[in-house]
Amino acid sequence: MRFKRLALLALFLLPAFSMFVTAAEVRVAATDHKGSPIDELVIWLEPLDAPAPPPTPDELQATVEQIDEEFDPYTIAVRKGTKVEFPNRDAVQHHVYSLSKPAQFEIPLHGGDETESVVLDQPGLVPIGCNIHDWMLSYIVVVDTPWFGTSQADGVVSVADLPSGRYQLSAWHPRMRQADERTITLSEGELNEVTIELRLRPDRRIRRAPSSGGASY
Repeated sequence: MRFKRLALLALFLLPAFSMFVTAAEVRVAATDHKGSPIDELVIWLEPLDAPAPPPTPDELQATVEQIDEEFDPYTIAVRKGTKVEFPNRDAVQHHVYSLSKPAQFEIPLHGGDETESVVLDQPGLVPIGCNIHDWMLSYIVVVDTPWFGTSQADGVVSVADLPSGRYQLSAWHPRMRQADERTITLSEGELNEVTIELRLRPDRRIRRAPSSGGASY
């Protein structure tokens, strides 16, 4: 009888106890060698001996806009299998393409308020360009993990809901020669703060002012 009471008490307390058990979180703060925060840095975590990631949802979507004759965002990370839409918000036409190994595709000339999409089903780096406007660039990092993010102007990016275990933390930026990789160990319920200092190449992007007219190219 005593054993039954203890078992019933355990069943009653288990849901309440589980409310206090939380997954791990990683907060990455990235700076250059001068101490300035780095925005547009993509980071992702791949489990080494942690539990496998949950299955990819049936429908994943992301958006890279063509606006003011630029791509927005400049860098973005997506999970493998994501459908990426390329809406044209300009009054001019664009011709979007990628010659990358993970995804070679071409979206021919399309005008304002037209949206085309591409499913990215192979991991890797997918640079995006426009055949009409050479300065237009965007970089899509396709990852095979649900744990990723992109830093903001303060150089910080957080990733939550990670099971405990060891991970490979990778960081990539268009001005890096190759991804920065390191191994970290996460414990249940902990906030893990990681500081990354990177030496970036000079920013040589050509910045364009917003288009002034309705001309079509």
